[in-house]
Amino acid sequence: MQKAIIDFGFAAGSVQNSHLHQNLEILYLLKGELILEVDEERYQMHKGDYILINSNKRHSVEAISKEVLSARFQIDYSLFIDYIGSSHLLFWCNTVVDKNIAYDELRNILNRILNRYYDREREGSLYLNSLYFQVLYLLSTNFMIKTDDNRLKIAGLQEGSRVLEIQNYIQSNYSKQVSLNDLAGQLFLSNAYLSKYIKKHFGLSFLEYLNNVRLFHAVDELLYTDKKIIKIALDNGFPTSAAFNRTFHEFYHMTPSTYRIKARQEQDKEERVENQEEVQDKIRKYLEGIGASEDLPVLNQVKILNVNTKIKTEMKKPWEEVINIGDANSMLRSDIQQHVLLIKRELGFKYIRLWNIFLPSMYGENGKPGSRLNFSKLDRVLDFLNQNQMRPYIELGFKPLQLINTEEEYLMRNENEIFFQKLSQYQEAVQELAVHLANRYGIEEIENWYFEMWNDPRLNSEDEEGLYYKYYEIVYRVLKKVSEKIKIGGAGFLLGYENQRYPEILRIWKKHNVKPDFLTVYAYRYVTIEQGGVMYGKKSLDSGFINNQIAIFRQALLKEKFDVDEIHVSEWNFTISNRNYINDSCAQGAYILKSCIDCMETADLLAYWHGTDLYSEYYDTEAILNGDSGLLSKDSIRKPAFYAFRFLKSLYHQLLGKNENSVITTNGRGAYSIVCHNYKRLSYQYTMKAENEIAIDQMNSLYEDLDPLSLNFRINEVSNGIYLIKIYMINQQSGSVQDIWRQMDYTVRLSVDEIEYLKRASMPYMELKKIEVKDGIIQLDSILQPHEICLIDISYQYEKQS
Repeated sequence: MQKAIIDFGFAAGSVQNSHLHQNLEILYLLKGELILEVDEERYQMHKGDYILINSNKRHSVEAISKEVLSARFQIDYSLFIDYIGSSHLLFWCNTVVDKNIAYDELRNILNRILNRYYDREREGSLYLNSLYFQVLYLLSTNFMIKTDDNRLKIAGLQEGSRVLEIQNYIQSNYSKQVSLNDLAGQLFLSNAYLSKYIKKHFGLSFLEYLNNVRLFHAVDELLYTDKKIIKIALDNGFPTSAAFNRTFHEFYHMTPSTYRIKARQEQDKEERVENQEEVQDKIRKYLEGIGASEDLPVLNQVKILNVNTKIKTEMKKPWEEVINIGDANSMLRSDIQQHVLLIKRELGFKYIRLWNIFLPSMYGENGKPGSRLNFSKLDRVLDFLNQNQMRPYIELGFKPLQLINTEEEYLMRNENEIFFQKLSQYQEAVQELAVHLANRYGIEEIENWYFEMWNDPRLNSEDEEGLYYKYYEIVYRVLKKVSEKIKIGGAGFLLGYENQRYPEILRIWKKHNVKPDFLTVYAYRYVTIEQGGVMYGKKSLDSGFINNQIAIFRQALLKEKFDVDEIHVSEWNFTISNRNYINDSCAQGAYILKSCIDCMETADLLAYWHGTDLYSEYYDTEAILNGDSGLLSKDSIRKPAFYAFRFLKSLYHQLLGKNENSVITTNGRGAYSIVCHNYKRLSYQYTMKAENEIAIDQMNSLYEDLDPLSLNFRINEVSNGIYLIKIYMINQQSGSVQDIWRQMDYTVRLSVDEIEYLKRASMPYMELKKIEVKDGIIQLDSILQPHEICLIDISYQYEKQS
C-alpha cells in the first residue's frame, strides 16, 4: 500500500470529541455552521471557511446547524518535514479571523482535490498527487511560520518557547537513544527541574512523551508499510522489539501485529460508513456544485475590462490627500521644502503629514518644560505650507527618529523623550499651541487641519489607566473647546502586527468617552501570529495586504461596537526598510497602483510613506539610489513610485469600472483615462532574505513569475468620431531610474552632468495614435511588461463643422 502525503475524506457528523494527532489537518466546511475549538480558542465556522490545525493541538468539533458537511485533509507530518527540511512545522491558516489573497487560491486547489473524490485510483492518483504538492507549496510559502524566527517575544510567553524547544528536540532525535540528561544539557537545565517541567506542561513524564512520539511514527509505518515489526521498532528508537511490544501494549492494549490487522479492517469499515447512501448523497450534491468550476490556470490569459459610459459612479481618490514628509524640524530645510513644492506641483497632494512639533528647541530657557513656548520654528513650517496652498496633518506625539535597515535592525534610532512628565505641563502646552494657531491662522483654517495622537508604547494604551488616554483626552478637549469642527484622531494601529491588541484598546477607549473623529492605522507588510504562547513575526506575501487588513480592522470595530466616521491609513508601504532596493524599482510603482486601486472603497485616506529620500540621508547614502522609500531621490530624480502617483492624478472623477489590474474613468465630456499595471507577486524567496541583503541586480528572482500581461479595454456607448490616444509607460526598458543606473554600471560617484542625464532620462515613454470610432465602441489592447505601469489618455477630437 503506497502512502500519499495527503489523505482526505468527507464527514457529516455533528460532533467530534476532543483529540490530538501528529498529522496536520485542514478542516474545510462545505455546508452548515460549526464550532471548532483548538486548545482554548473557539472559532465559529461558516460555509467556505477552513482552518489548519497544527500538529499535536487538541481540538474538537461541534455542529451548530442541523445539516453539516465538511472535508478533512490529513497531511502527513513526517513526510512534510522531510520535504521542508525542518524539524518542526507551524502554520497560521485560518479564514475565520484572517484575510489573504492566497486563501482563495488554496480553496480552489482544495475544491479541485475534492472534485476527484471518485477518481482516486490509477491515473487519477497521479493528478491528485500533483494537487497535493500544490497545497503544500501554498502552505509553506504563504502560511508557514519559521519557529526559529521568534523575533517578537512578549513578556509572560517565554514558557511557550521552551515547550517548543522540547518538542523540536524530541522530534529531531526520537529515532536515537536519547535521555532526559541529554535534553537537560541542551537546555542548560537540571534533570530534576526539567523532569517536573515536562510533567507540568505535557502531562507526561519525559519517557512517556518520548515513547508517545516514537509510537506515532511507528504506527505510521505499521499502517503504510510492510516492514517487519523488529525493523519498525529499531528505526523508531526502541532498543529491542520486546521494548516496542511492551510500550505499544501499554498505550494500545494490544500487540503491534494485532493493531496492524485491526487498523486495516477499521479502514475498510470507515470506507463503508462513508459509502452510506445519506452521506454519499450529500457528497454528490456538493461535487455537482463545484464540478464545473475547476478554474485551471490559463497561460497568456487576457484580462478584459468592459464598461459603459451610461453607468458611472463618483470616483474616490483616498491616495491624493496626504503624503508623509518628516518631522517638523526637517521641514525647515530648504532642500526638503523644494521637494515638497515639486510634489505639490506635479502630484497635487493637499496635506503634508509631519510630527514631533514639541521638540526641546521649541522652548525658551533651553527647552525646559513649563517655560514659555517658542513657536517661531513651527510658524516657519506652517507658513510655508499655508503660502503654497497646503495644509498640515500634525502628529502630536513624540516619535523616535529612526532609519531602518531590516525589520530587525536599525541603522540609527534616537528616542525622543516625552518632555512633559506631568499631565498639567502637557495640557498647558497644548492650550498655548491651540491659542497660538487660532490667532495666527484663524479658526476657519485650522478646522480643515488634521491632528493625530499616535499610540506611543510608553503610554500603555492596553492599560485602562494608561497615559495614552489621558494625553489624548487633553488634546481632544483643548482643541474641541476652540472649535467642535477641529478633527482629532489616533492611535496608529499597526495593521497585521497588532491585531491581537485591537479589542482591548477599543474597549478601553470607549470607556473614556472621547470619541475620535477618525482612527489612524499603519500598513506595512508584516504580521505577527501567536502560537503556543509565542509571538512570531513574518513578512506577508499577501499582495492584497492593505485591503484585507483594513477589512479585519473594520470587523474588530464592528464586534466592539466602536463607531468612527473615517479610517485613515496614515502610513503605508510594503516595507519599513529604508534600505530595500525594491523601493527604487518599477515593482514599487506597480505595487502603489495595485494598492490604491484595491483600497478605493475601503480606506478614507491613504498617506504614502514617504515623499523624499532626503529625510533618510545617512552616512551610507552616497550612491544615487540607496533603497529608501521616497518618491524622489535625494538628487530630485523621479522614481517609478513618483510616476505611479502622477498617473493616478490623471484619473477623472467619474468611475466607469475597475478590475485587479486597471481602472477606467471619464470626465463625462468625451475624455477617458485608464491607469493599469502588471504587478508581480513576491515569492517565498523574498521572505528568506534580510531586506538590506537584496542584491539590486537579482531582484527579478524574488517574484513568482515575470510574464507579460495582456489587457483588453472596451468602452461602450461613446460618440463616434476621431479620438487621440496618448500612452505613457514606465517599465524596465523605459523611464525607470534604477534600470538606467544599471546601464551606468551602478557607478556610485556621478558627476553633475551624469545626474542631470538621469533626471532627463527618468521620464515615461510616450506613444500617440488616432483611432476612428464608427460603432460607438472604443476598443484597446495593451500588453504590459512585468512591473510595468501605464497611463492611457483618450480624448475626443472635435472637427470643424461644414
